[in-house]
Amino acid sequence: MSATALADRQAIVQAYRQLYRQGLKAVNYSTPSRHVLLKTLRSSFRSLPVQDFDPLRISKTLDFLHKAADIAGIEHKIMKNLLMLKYWDQPSVRTDLRTLKGLGIDQKDTHLRKDAREQFNRTLMLLNESLGTCLR
Repeated sequence: MSATALADRQAIVQAYRQLYRQGLKAVNYSTPSRHVLLKTLRSSFRSLPVQDFDPLRISKTLDFLHKAADIAGIEHKIMKNLLMLKYWDQPSVRTDLRTLKGLGIDQKDTHLRKDAREQFNRTLMLLNESLGTCLR
């Protein structure tokens, strides 16, 4: 292993640890958010190639997480909602599919769920582009 490859690997491991630590602070170590955060970080770092590692985006994401941890403002709400959405999308979680009576929405409608998921992913992508972060 060359010196640059070893340095890249150490930078990636350091970024992973910093993101995990700051993410735990952002969600106040709450369950199930901390478990979803760990699962999301692991899958992200394992699936992406080394060439996609961008220290600037990691730095901006760390700043975002730091703001989410300091003040219960918009950043904290974004993190909380992002992790709760990922929690309910896990196949191991039993979801209670019921009709939302006040809205008249049937949650069993797969087309509606697919459209909502697609809109959420687009919004998250645009948020990442505008802030320069790498939230997933």
